[in-house]
Amino acid sequence: MPDKAPRPGQATFAAWLIIGGSVILVVTAWQRISNLHTLEVQEELRRLLNEPPLSGTGLGLEGLKTTIRVMCMVAAAAATASTILGVHALRRSTSARLALTLLAPLVLIGGFATAGFFAPLVVAGICMLWLRPTRDWFAGRPWVSATSAVAQRRPDPFAPQAPPGPVDAPPRTPEPSSTASPTPAAEPGPFTGEYGAPLPDSDPPASPYDVRAKRPGALLAACIIVWTSCAVVAGFMVLFSLVLAVARDAFFDEIERQQPDFDMQGMSQAELATGTYVATALIVLWCAAAMVLAVLAFRRLQWARIALVLCTGASGLVLLGVTFLSPLLVVLLGANVVTLWLLLRSDVTAWFRREDPR
Repeated sequence: MPDKAPRPGQATFAAWLIIGGSVILVVTAWQRISNLHTLEVQEELRRLLNEPPLSGTGLGLEGLKTTIRVMCMVAAAAATASTILGVHALRRSTSARLALTLLAPLVLIGGFATAGFFAPLVVAGICMLWLRPTRDWFAGRPWVSATSAVAQRRPDPFAPQAPPGPVDAPPRTPEPSSTASPTPAAEPGPFTGEYGAPLPDSDPPASPYDVRAKRPGALLAACIIVWTSCAVVAGFMVLFSLVLAVARDAFFDEIERQQPDFDMQGMSQAELATGTYVATALIVLWCAAAMVLAVLAFRRLQWARIALVLCTGASGLVLLGVTFLSPLLVVLLGANVVTLWLLLRSDVTAWFRREDPR
């Protein structure tokens, strides 16, 4: 497909939805941050703290304001990047579409702290980039609008019917001649049945596009590592957050009893618990995205493999920086490195480069 191919209207609408929603999201995020010190906003936050689900968390007003400020900054940063990437998406940049997909969870999470519904609009625009005909346009394939495709498949009920054509007479079978010698019946061969007819192929040869027969074992191992490690990490973070939410005082009392010199870096218990909740939400969403990408890569989608490689590489950099906090993180770092190596093996790369049949 040439580079000057016409852009589908769906792609244009999705890109401008991302750009417009991201610009408004940046403005609303900074407006939210600037209004946190006002009396009206503080009264609203106190009312939220006295109502479930925040009433039983022990979160204070300053901790809630800090959480909102951090989430708004994350939303503003992700929306700024989405604005730039949306412009490149209009130019049919596949890397921009992939980067927008990775930024979608950050936009959605940070948008919860802003006043408005523009974060879901941005995410909806990103999802539209992966639907047809926009998906075909990004892949360089000829695209057809959805209405045209339906019109081609569905016959017109009001179209005039064609007149019936002449009925062909059945061919006459020539009568056997008495003088002609009878043709001997073909003897069955090793690959033929009765009267020389070929035997039905009970076990047809594997197609070159047979995903189950051609899937490399390295890809299966990488997906299993991703699913297992993400489930363990997400489950541990959710369990730790539940402990802080239910028995926070008893948890910190036990820490002080076992480690009297434990340093919380000048943070209060409420602020530390709030930071844990935010970190848990980010980690759980990141793990969920990685597991979904592993499923899509397992089903032989090239863009999912690339996204999974980027996700694994980013996780490896983060784990490399925080490994000194706990020796147990070395295990996760090793699993991360092994997964990255398996996804970049030559047999896995060659399997994904084969063109899928349409």
